Amino acid sequence: MKTRGNRRHVEGVVTSDRMEKSVVVEVKRLVKHPLYRKYIRRRMKLMAHDEENTAQVGDRVELVETRRNSRRKAWRVLRVVEASHAVTPVELEEEVAAELAPHEHEREVPQPAETEASAEETPTKEPAETDVEETSTDETPADDKEESQTDEAVADADEDI
Repeated sequence: MKTRGNRRHVEGVVTSDRMEKSVVVEVKRLVKHPLYRKYIRRRMKLMAHDEENTAQVGDRVELVETRRNSRRKAWRVLRVVEASHAVTPVELEEEVAAELAPHEHEREVPQPAETEASAEETPTKEPAETDVEETSTDETPADDKEESQTDEAVADADEDI
């Protein structure tokens, strides 16, 4: 009986699990540049078959090379190395609702009696007296008298003409 060749094993992070029995895994590696000897980051996005739908977004998984299942799928999820603690949007909404619910009844709303009492306790400032010289009341009527006299003089002059 013939033995199969060694299959490649790679490790990566699940970036999408929206398909049934399939996941997209991003595999990162470092490659030394042949001329400059500087390490360069390379990444591959691989489609992998996940029979039980165990892998979720953010999980670190180990993939093994296999026969081609479809046009883009030539890998299979061997195992979940490390599960992520990613929170789904539904779980996030439930957590936020649970956090807010107990605090709503604890919030103190000021009662109308408290508001009035606090207003009575705070002293009100009386307007400060200013050192402004008061104008005599005689000047104002005198000005009016002068204006009325000039109006009469103008009227008499018109009659004379």
